[in-house]
Amino acid sequence: MVAFKLINIARLTVALCLLGYLSIQTALASSWRDEPDARAQLHQLGLELALADVHPKLTQWWQQAATPSTASDAADDRLLLGIQSFWRYWQQLSFEDRQHLKTTSAELSVSEADREYLRLVGEQQARGELLASLAPSYANYPELRQQLARLLKLRDLPWPALRTTTVRPGERLPVIESIRERLVLLGDLPKPQQPSDQNNLLDRIGSSKEFIESEQVQQSSFASSENTYLLEPELYDHALEAGVRQFQKRHGLTVDGVIGPQTYAWLDISPLRRSQLLMRSQMRTLISDTLPESYLLVNIPEYYMRLYQDDVMVLESNVIVGRDQRKTPVMASEITHVVFNPPWNVPRSIINRDIVPKLYRDPGYIERMGFEVLDGERVVPSYEWLTRLEEGGGFPYRLRQRPGRSNSLGAFKFHLPVNNAIYLHDTPARSLFTRDSRAFSSGCVRVEGAEQLAQWLLQDQLSSARFNAFKNNPKTRWVKVVPPLPLRMVYWASWLGENGLPQYRNDIYDFEQRLNDPFLG
Repeated sequence: MVAFKLINIARLTVALCLLGYLSIQTALASSWRDEPDARAQLHQLGLELALADVHPKLTQWWQQAATPSTASDAADDRLLLGIQSFWRYWQQLSFEDRQHLKTTSAELSVSEADREYLRLVGEQQARGELLASLAPSYANYPELRQQLARLLKLRDLPWPALRTTTVRPGERLPVIESIRERLVLLGDLPKPQQPSDQNNLLDRIGSSKEFIESEQVQQSSFASSENTYLLEPELYDHALEAGVRQFQKRHGLTVDGVIGPQTYAWLDISPLRRSQLLMRSQMRTLISDTLPESYLLVNIPEYYMRLYQDDVMVLESNVIVGRDQRKTPVMASEITHVVFNPPWNVPRSIINRDIVPKLYRDPGYIERMGFEVLDGERVVPSYEWLTRLEEGGGFPYRLRQRPGRSNSLGAFKFHLPVNNAIYLHDTPARSLFTRDSRAFSSGCVRVEGAEQLAQWLLQDQLSSARFNAFKNNPKTRWVKVVPPLPLRMVYWASWLGENGLPQYRNDIYDFEQRLNDPFLG
């Protein structure tokens, strides 16, 4: 009997020890649900990458982790490890590959060391610290997340195409009511207040009522509670015109208040698509690890250039970029020389595509535009190249445009060593800078503020008098830029504006032609 009691006591002791051991292990191996803030942060990071459509596996893993029917600790672990692997891959990408988002075929490899580290972090309930280290360095990140949340709240609302006839201020049309509703939802117009004898607009748009009255929209500069107004639903009034102009401005359109094809096209872009365009452009902005303190940034779809000195913008200018058939490339290069009064050595592609067809119709074009026809360095007389052209012998010659007022490069060329066919330059066609869409060139970048850029580049090398002497003398002069100025040509078609609302520009080179819906399994 005593022996039996001792055995029972021993068994109880072992059981208690085992229970204690298991309870310790359970405490150490905590669940993601024990760190709700970290879990929310994980799902947010996954959502952002899914919206950017950077990798199908990341989208799938985010869906599995964020969907209640498939959510689990294992799904959260897999998503975190995938995000960790993705950012390692991103660090190895070239500047050009980041602009093109060449990530969809990345191998998202996970090592045992990664898994072990995640296990240890989980035991210490320190997942939040690990996720903080994975957060990308987007500018205005809190505002970005707020705007994504606003857009995604609209995702399930009906978003029918509005495009009909062109609408001008003062007109009355049924579509005006829908345009007003859409501008309120997108934050370009304050919420309206109708007279009591009319149906309330917010009642008619149903499920969007809560969104329009939400704190985020009321805090925007265009939708505060003080900025309400009375309306006639089908009248294009002054208040609606102000909202349309705001909308046109932040989409890079002609700001005239006329609702035409381009304005309709952007009004019809769904909130989900908008959030995707915003996130993809935000991904492309992650180049800070490749930037020096002073550099020139050309944003191709914005048609704009900014010069930064010690991380402070000191010069900005409109630019003209390549048309779709002759795209300006994204590139990392540097400006090594300023060329005063440059001649233009016409690329063979432009000779064949543009100039030779003109010569059959207008042989005087060569002399009128100041071109020299060259065979090697020999100047070919007009009778010789004309005879060959008329006899079907083609035009195997080089063309060089002499410096002067009609020269296509203007007074300044900014030489890049990477590609002799692509550079920045001045232009005599100043009127083109007033247009909203400025994709006209054959690939080079025409700079409206070319003289100011040249002065800044050479401020420590040339006095003002010498600079003006070089500019006014028709002789071509090459002046070295010391040190060379780094240049980045980027493709950012969306960003957050000063008022916190997203800015958008037309996708002129079809970088975003096909995007997958991250909310479809």
